[in-house]
Amino acid sequence: MTASLFAGGGPATDYIYECDGTAPVVARFLDGEVKLRIGVREVVLPQGRSGSGARYTDGKMVFWIKGRNATFDTGDGSQRKCRVTDRG
Repeated sequence: MTASLFAGGGPATDYIYECDGTAPVVARFLDGEVKLRIGVREVVLPQGRSGSGARYTDGKMVFWIKGRNATFDTGDGSQRKCRVTDRG
């Protein structure tokens, strides 16, 4: 899978990311944004500029995907390495 498949304009599909042994991050890619569910918390990040992959950010939190891998900066100084494991 590539970033273009995730960020495409097709029907919404949930992707489950395992991130450094923490609770899974469920990502739903919509036109120009991603909706993340982390436990009971949900956030929506607009798509930002990226030289490679697809980057979503609200200026604090960043979810950056490239292929099956992602980096998730939670905005509180912690950064998680993630990998997509399943499609919901």
